[in-house]
This record gives sequence, structure tokens and C-alpha cells, in this order.
Amino acid sequence: MDFFPCEHTNKTVIFIHGGYWQWCDKSDFAFIVPYILAKGAQCVLLEYDLAPQSHISEMIMQIQKALDFIAKQNWKTNEVQLVGHSAGAHLAAVCLNHPLLSELALLSGIYDLSPIKETHLNHALNLSEEDILKYSPIYQKQQTDIPCRILCGELELSELQWQSQNYFEHRCSTGHELVSFETISGVNHYSILDYYFKYIFK
Repeated sequence: MDFFPCEHTNKTVIFIHGGYWQWCDKSDFAFIVPYILAKGAQCVLLEYDLAPQSHISEMIMQIQKALDFIAKQNWKTNEVQLVGHSAGAHLAAVCLNHPLLSELALLSGIYDLSPIKETHLNHALNLSEEDILKYSPIYQKQQTDIPCRILCGELELSELQWQSQNYFEHRCSTGHELVSFETISGVNHYSILDYYFKYIFK
């Protein structure tokens, strides 16, 4: 992980990058850091091992261990927002109930792994039916009372728009009161990152 401190702050943003669990690196998303620091928060960019070398279950475990580690640090703040983008939003959603977190922001995420199994992406991920049921946030009934923002861009693929809308409806069905959903006009799968940290994140 990369840690970017900010003096006299009580808020930390932890970011999990996307890349369909098999591409990209945290350094590819370092451009978000200045936005976060400029708003008076410190930032942590998390990394995880990618497929096919790592299974999705191991990625989830690595993220959970990273959150456990941060919870023990003397620079930990009272407010901790976990932000995930694309596959990173999937990993963030799985960690919804981690005690470190006070807020969740899920950008253009994938919450139902079922469609992935029928695509070329599964050549590296090697997801079984059991994996899909176990690791898809859409099938998890955990309760939480922390705020959760689910966002996607108007210019997203229709599949990704459906993923976000469907997950929002699922969270509502579990009694999650502090959940919201927004489709952002004129924004695509990549520009949503700039938009979120420039205009929505506080």
C-alpha cells in the first residue's frame, strides 16, 4: 500500500483500484491523490495480487488484512471512507462490514459475478458457481448502518449501469437505510474517478 499523509486531518480515504481483477496497479490511479489531499484528507492506495496468479478469494483476504493493518496504525483517523472503482468496488463491497469503515463509495462496480463466468475474463479468474454465490456482493445479506454511495456514469456500458442499479436495490432490500444511488450525467467508466474526487467527495 501507498500512504499519503495529511496533517491535522480526521479523515482517511482508502482506494481500491479496478482492472477486472487481472490488470492495472495502484500507481495507475495516483492522479486521485492530489484531489484528496487538497480536501484535507489523507489517502491510502491499496494493492492486491492479480489473476491468474491470485484467486478472487485471496484478493478479498488481502484487502481485509490491509484494513486490519490500517486499523492498528497510530495515523488511523475516526472517519475512514473506502472507495472502490470497477473491480475495486466489488472488493470494497465485500468488505462492507469491516469495523474500520465509516463510509463507502462504490464507483462503476461489479456486484454480481454471474455474467463474468460466461466471458473471456473468466479464463484468468476461473470462477466456479460456488465462487459466484460466495463472493458476489449481490448475494450477501449482511446488515450495516454506514453510509454507502453507489455511483455509475451515464456513458457506462448498460451492463455496468445494471450492476449498480441492481446492487442498490439489493442493499435497500436488506434494510440498509443509508444507501444512495446516482447515475452521473456525461460521465463514463473512467472519467467518474475525476468527477467523484473533484465534485462529490468532501
